[in-house]
Amino acid sequence: MLSYLYRLATRFENEHGYRANLLYLNTSHYAQLRSELAAIKGLGDMVQFLGMEIVVEGGITHPHVSYTILESQNAVAV
Repeated sequence: MLSYLYRLATRFENEHGYRANLLYLNTSHYAQLRSELAAIKGLGDMVQFLGMEIVVEGGITHPHVSYTILESQNAVAV
């Protein structure tokens, strides 16, 4: 999962010229990412490690990234 997200973020940055700061995942993707990053305790630390806010929505088929100009908020798991 982590290598896939890295490729997504790199592709986004190459295409747009700036880094993505939002990561969209479904609950299964999020669980897999938490498993791969088990050494990172807490959602806030994971957000800081990835450099992106995490949005978890049940209807997302594939992870994707985007950018927002809004200030980041405190990470909240839903």
